[in-house]
Amino acid sequence: MAGYRVIVASRVDRQLLTQVEFITRVSIPAARRFRDEYARVLDDLEENPLQFPSDTDPNLPEDLYHKAIFARWYKALFMIDTNNRIVYLDAVVDCRQSTDSYEI
Repeated sequence: MAGYRVIVASRVDRQLLTQVEFITRVSIPAARRFRDEYARVLDDLEENPLQFPSDTDPNLPEDLYHKAIFARWYKALFMIDTNNRIVYLDAVVDCRQSTDSYEI
């Protein structure tokens, strides 16, 4: 049984679709790896989101977001409500892009 419930923001679906469309144009196997690693991140968030470090990006509120890096260049940004055992996944971003454009 999972320890935390993960709530995924609706914008994450759009972000994932954009990323997968981009990756698919380059490599179908890479798109599959992206999908598999994203699924693994979700599993890890359910089990123990506290294993991931805080995100220190200066464009984000201090000490609010944690990050999970996956598929080499992508970052899942999330908040943890430890009292209610809920993880709020707010964004999946390409780390190669400017952080000024985060949609959070």
